[in-house]
Amino acid sequence: MTGFALVAVSLWLITLLLPWRPWSTRERIEPVDSSDHIERGAAGSVSVLIPARNEAATLGQTLDAVAKQAGVVDVVVVDDRSEDETAAIVATFVETNVATPVATSARGMPGVRVIKGRPTPPGWTGKLWAQQQGLEAIDSPLVLLIDADIRLAPGMLDALVDKLEHERLDQVSVMASLPASSWPEKLMLPAFVYFFKQLYPFAWVNRTDRPFSAAAGGCVLVRREILRKAGAFSAWKGALIDDCELACRVRNAGGRIWLGLSRGVESMRRHPDLPSILETVRRTAYTQLRYSRLLLLAVVAMMLVAFAIPPFATVLGLLTRDPVLAGSGLAGWLLMALSFLPQVRFSGLTALWALALPLSAMLFLVATMDSAIRHHYGRGAGWKGRHYQR
Repeated sequence: MTGFALVAVSLWLITLLLPWRPWSTRERIEPVDSSDHIERGAAGSVSVLIPARNEAATLGQTLDAVAKQAGVVDVVVVDDRSEDETAAIVATFVETNVATPVATSARGMPGVRVIKGRPTPPGWTGKLWAQQQGLEAIDSPLVLLIDADIRLAPGMLDALVDKLEHERLDQVSVMASLPASSWPEKLMLPAFVYFFKQLYPFAWVNRTDRPFSAAAGGCVLVRREILRKAGAFSAWKGALIDDCELACRVRNAGGRIWLGLSRGVESMRRHPDLPSILETVRRTAYTQLRYSRLLLLAVVAMMLVAFAIPPFATVLGLLTRDPVLAGSGLAGWLLMALSFLPQVRFSGLTALWALALPLSAMLFLVATMDSAIRHHYGRGAGWKGRHYQR
């Protein structure tokens, strides 16, 4: 056991010393002050595309936040055959102009259009089909793809456009700030971002000389021309991890991408209990491993050594009065917490939550294994009443 504990210590030391710092929160972008509004011409005009399926709880706040962004020329909401009051929520923002087919905002927004989504064709995922329908109605040079549960802080769009234009990028995406109010959210959601950054180091994603492509699909600003060149959404119509596939296609089309964090992009989707979070992880966990049993076994072994051994060795060493075992276990645990601390702080939590990472990791591991079992028995991924089997 001491040997395993020392291996864990070595792994965490290496992680902390990696030059690309996968644990860091330095890759970030925040809203600009409204007094620093960036003037831009037609080439910087932005259309906002929002796919919405059963999003009545949050869509109104999303649209209100969009109304506070400068540079938006129109907003296209695709009602993806919702079964709740989504359509009614959009209707409160849209007032049809009887003289023209263009919809104008009844609440001081840029032109708002709502598209009633058509049935999803075979081979498409629902979100991508909704985005494809919306894209067909857009002709602005820049497209902001946001989910219907995302709230943008004032000045956020200016910051995104400024980043895109000044660094000559083709796509800028932002990992939304996730809620951390309930104890399940505090336990799991900062860890969700942390693990995503370990899998896709932001510093590598943002370099053109690294074969890493990733994006956060909740908020993506992209040039419409590069979308067209990449094949739009039809080229990856069946992707379950659609945001990372989008980034890969944009990069393959010669585009430059950037991925970071922001407190100015906020997810409003709440997870009041642990099962709802685990279900979110289950949806794509095995897909992320490319449905590979070998990769699954490797992940299980690595997670057990890196995350489970340190606290287990600490407790066992104390119970058996083995100072070497307890010391090596505690050292690994503290180094692990140190790597997690920047994300914990970014999420607005106290430092003590960093010590809970082993528990978070084991719950993520259970959800990943369950994802593989579901796939094996043909249940596949599911989201909002739709199921996909790959």
